[in-house]
Amino acid sequence: MSWESRADRVDHESPEYVWQQIADDLRADIESGELSAGSRLPSGPELGEIYGVARLTAIKAVNALRDEGLLKVLSGKGTFVAPKKS
Repeated sequence: MSWESRADRVDHESPEYVWQQIADDLRADIESGELSAGSRLPSGPELGEIYGVARLTAIKAVNALRDEGLLKVLSGKGTFVAPKKS
């Protein structure tokens, strides 16, 4: 999967929080299989650049998906798509 700009996927005028829009976008990629189990995501600062937002906004989206069990954050290694629960 290529990580070109996704800034057009964020609507700053929407009543939905920007971090939620990013989480929804990443969730859709995970659920569609575009991001498969074990796929590594860019770092928080890189995701911020990709989505055209502050790094903390991107990190909040990643943390929300981690809390849902969709991502695993391994300290010093990165963020990965978690295996599907059976």
